[in-house]
Amino acid sequence: MFHVFLDLNEHVPVNFFDTYISPILSIEKGDGTKIRQDDARVIAKKAEKLLKALHDLKDEKGAFVYEELVVKVPGAGVVANDIEISLSHKDNENVIPSLKYLQEEIEKIDGVFNISDDADLGEKELKLRVNQYGQELGFNEELISSELRAYYLKGEYGKLFNSSGLIRIKLQSNINKDINSIKLQVPASNQYVSLKDICEFVYVQSFVTLKKEDATRIRSFYASLDKTKITSSEVMLKMQAAFESVREKGILVEIKGEEKENNKNKKEMMQSAIMALFLIFITLVWLFDSIKKPLIVLSTIPLVLLGVYAGHWVMGLNLTMPGLIGVVGLAGVVVNDGLIMVDFIKKAKNTEELMSRAQTRLRPILLTSLTTVLGLSTLIFFASGQAMILQPMAVSLGFGIAWATVLNLLYVPLLYSIAYKIKPPTTI
Repeated sequence: MFHVFLDLNEHVPVNFFDTYISPILSIEKGDGTKIRQDDARVIAKKAEKLLKALHDLKDEKGAFVYEELVVKVPGAGVVANDIEISLSHKDNENVIPSLKYLQEEIEKIDGVFNISDDADLGEKELKLRVNQYGQELGFNEELISSELRAYYLKGEYGKLFNSSGLIRIKLQSNINKDINSIKLQVPASNQYVSLKDICEFVYVQSFVTLKKEDATRIRSFYASLDKTKITSSEVMLKMQAAFESVREKGILVEIKGEEKENNKNKKEMMQSAIMALFLIFITLVWLFDSIKKPLIVLSTIPLVLLGVYAGHWVMGLNLTMPGLIGVVGLAGVVVNDGLIMVDFIKKAKNTEELMSRAQTRLRPILLTSLTTVLGLSTLIFFASGQAMILQPMAVSLGFGIAWATVLNLLYVPLLYSIAYKIKPPTTI
């Protein structure tokens, strides 16, 4: 097995920030390496097409020169594969057709590529079973294997010492006879019998690797995703019909990879978000000694998702698990600015005084939000390498805070005036 690695030039600017903002803010000036037009995944697909000719290449005997040719794009994250599906059944032979069927179905989905599995067949093995005739002559498997060892294996038959030291005496036959022409001596007799007459030849082709989970054999296939086109959740949704078709045959289908981690994280995040909102609400009730004011502050949290969605759309990203983690962190920041605003305007007697107090908080809230967004800007716009994992989280926080600033400056005072029926000042 050998690997060939390709180092790609940097991609040409693909959005407004990469084209106009990055060159201005970047400390290092461009060195002319941003010339790549295609995404790494597109290049991988082109490489697969070029290697297809090599994959079908055969030698003089008709055997494939290369057993497997796989093109992979290194990814970053907590899982090794975007898509990983495992199948298991008490009869392992029934798994392979279903494995190939699911691979064919997932290959039809746009954005899925680099599909492979671990069902690689090894070399053919010959197993000998002593038939009834051989048993009557006194043959057994142990006796036959010891006789055949001299024909095909190197055996050690003795040791001796000389002036050079220990010498091992090993013998190996120079003639590898055809298995069908071998004759063995009948036990307790001077007569010989053909091996094919006393044994049944069974050819078996086993797998290169054997994987087990909970003492059950499993077979898996893997795939990579173009995250700009589709997510693992969308792939699983489109594959449901195929999964049900396989399950009807009694085969257990287990979803792993990114989708498994996402489902696990969603459950944990939901529990964490509910607990966090409950604690924030209790704290605000204690602080304001009111139910209405905390609800006004917390009402900005659902609305701030508009900024999160807009940020991902601007950056050309899908809302993935890191982005949702950023939303949970964003809730605390949004509540902080809303808390300051409500605490400052609660003493207002009329709309004029309310507007005056809200304007007083304009500068502090803007400065606080601006410094936070600028601090996140490097991770939002200039992420590379392993930092790409955290970019969706930074996008959620950065764009969410920017939109939350607008909400806290306009929406919160307006909702407060409606909830508490703040009226214009009376003129005498």
